[in-house]
Amino acid sequence: MKKSFKFLNIFLVAIMAISIFSFPASAASSAKYDLGFDVNAKAYIVVSLDTGETVFEKDADQQYTPASLTKLMTAYVVMKNVEDLDGTMVTAPASVYDELYGTNSSTADIRKGETLSVRQLLYALLLPSANEAANILADYVGNGYSENFYMMMNSEAQKLGCTNTHFSSAHGLFAENNYTSARDMYLIAKACYETPGFMDIVQTTRYQLPANTKHDSPYYILSTVKMQNPSSPYYRSYVHGMKTGSLDEIGHNFVSLCQQNGESYICVVIGANKSEDPGAAFTTTAGIMDYFFANYSMRNANNSAYPVTEVPVKYSADADTVLLYADTPVMAILPNDADETSFQKVYNLPESASAPINEGDVIGTVDYYLAGEKIGTSQLVSHDTIERNFVMFVVGKFRERYQSLYFRVVLCVTAVLLIGYGIMCYVHFKKNEKIQKVRRSR
Repeated sequence: MKKSFKFLNIFLVAIMAISIFSFPASAASSAKYDLGFDVNAKAYIVVSLDTGETVFEKDADQQYTPASLTKLMTAYVVMKNVEDLDGTMVTAPASVYDELYGTNSSTADIRKGETLSVRQLLYALLLPSANEAANILADYVGNGYSENFYMMMNSEAQKLGCTNTHFSSAHGLFAENNYTSARDMYLIAKACYETPGFMDIVQTTRYQLPANTKHDSPYYILSTVKMQNPSSPYYRSYVHGMKTGSLDEIGHNFVSLCQQNGESYICVVIGANKSEDPGAAFTTTAGIMDYFFANYSMRNANNSAYPVTEVPVKYSADADTVLLYADTPVMAILPNDADETSFQKVYNLPESASAPINEGDVIGTVDYYLAGEKIGTSQLVSHDTIERNFVMFVVGKFRERYQSLYFRVVLCVTAVLLIGYGIMCYVHFKKNEKIQKVRRSR
């Protein structure tokens, strides 16, 4: 007996191994394509906001200095913690300027003692990348202690799933203990993109700050994102804002929202060498995204206008099968020279469907795979209403019961009992007949 169980265990393990290693196999990370050429960057990543697919990447999990990309997290934390961006007024304290003296770093010319709204400070933070705006906001949200704000930044990064990120400043001017990765920066940029009001700010090319006690008249601040400025040689119509960053330690960084043909992507470029090109990260972004939009596109794995499959129908005189349609689209990115046959489908369906069936009834599901990775699931619903035929239902149910093992066992037991009962009746009858004969003979 023990040997039998041992053999059974070995058999089951073998079956499980076959099922695990056979199609469809799961992938360790999102489906990616090879960019096919080198670009000027230490790291980059392009991710679809529509499907979550990682299209291209290079060293996306390596830690690098974000420089002013840090301000994306600064803005995110501020917007999560300040409810009224227009009504909340903040006065610039003198202490926030101390570390900025002599750095010749980016500024919006916000002076000590000036009072601006949080929204105006966010424009200063994200357009000209003003370091004093970062410190003013960090001091305010951190209740007078920038270190509190840094803790909030790191806490939010952890909540977003960042695993290679740590912030030690609100502006990113200093590289020490302030690092991130291209993949983590995508997660931060995505969170910013989903924050109401954020994209309105970063898609602005210039913004007017008001006159106040330190400025006699209003003045404009300009965005550093030259790729969304039509007058710039770096201009691309598909770029719709986000953030730049630059330090000698890392080079030129750029996070961009790229939208074209109804599709949205976040592109992160870190460490473009700007020795020969001051807008190196813009050039790299253009090289990657021009190539992508020319050679790839979003495809639907299940065209809702056509049936996906069909299954047999029981108990109906009107239809032998029911056509099944996918209830929701499943999208994925494919090279332009590929077609929908690149998708693999795995159906989860019953052997048949029983009438009555109503239009829209869920009959099963279909899983879609691309390059061995599951990209989505759709429910398969009936396209038609199919009525039940009563006679076919009764006959079918009787046939099903007759063919079932349970019914056959019950039928055999009943037959045995009836035969036994008949034999008992016959024996009893013969016995009584014999007794009657004896009585008559007396």
